[in-house]
Amino acid sequence: MTGRVWSRQDIEDRVNVLRERFDGEAFADAIAKFSEELGPEEQEDLREILLERSRDYAARNAALDERFDRGGWLKRTLDKMERRRPS
Repeated sequence: MTGRVWSRQDIEDRVNVLRERFDGEAFADAIAKFSEELGPEEQEDLREILLERSRDYAARNAALDERFDRGGWLKRTLDKMERRRPS
C-alpha cells in the first residue's frame, strides 16, 4: 500500500484505464495488483465499483440476448454478416 489516498472517482478512472488496456485474465491480474496499492476502505470502493459494473454488463447482455432472440434488425444484420463471411 502506498501513501496515496484514492477517491472513488480516482479508482473508477483507474479501472477504466485498466479495462482499456487489458482483457480477461490480464485485466483480473491488473486489478489485483492495483488493489494492493489501496487501503481497506479504498479496496471496498473497488469491490463495489467492479460489482456494479458486472451487474450492468450482465443486464446489458441479457437485454441484447432477449432482443436477438426476438429477432428484428439486429438478428437480420448479424445473419447477413454471417452469410457474407467467406467459407
